[in-house]
Amino acid sequence: MRVRSGFNRRTSRWLVLGLLAAAACGCADASIGRRTAQQAPAPITPASAADPVAAFAATAAPGSETMAVLPETGGSARLRLLRSYSAASGRECREVLVGAGFDERSRLVCRNDGDGWVPARPLLRGGSGRP
Repeated sequence: MRVRSGFNRRTSRWLVLGLLAAAACGCADASIGRRTAQQAPAPITPASAADPVAAFAATAAPGSETMAVLPETGGSARLRLLRSYSAASGRECREVLVGAGFDERSRLVCRNDGDGWVPARPLLRGGSGRP
């Protein structure tokens, strides 16, 4: 006695083709995600002479403080040079604390040949790498 099933060879072919098509679409989407994740970060724009944080960092000694008007907010903020060090790249870098209390944030500027002081990305977020 032969049992008749609704699942035959033709159905199995369509099922296999459908699974292959779905897998191909999934692979294409994954490659698009990898491609965007590997894109180069946006270039850092040089600090202009009008940047009070870079101007302060260029001349201050560690521990120095001043008040400056920040162009991005239009308000004044306290600037304090936290530290000055030579980076692994050989550039001189300075970390400046901007603001006070809960509004305090850190900015890093490094000396760049020909461009003066330019903003740089810190290697560690959250300040856990401070001495």
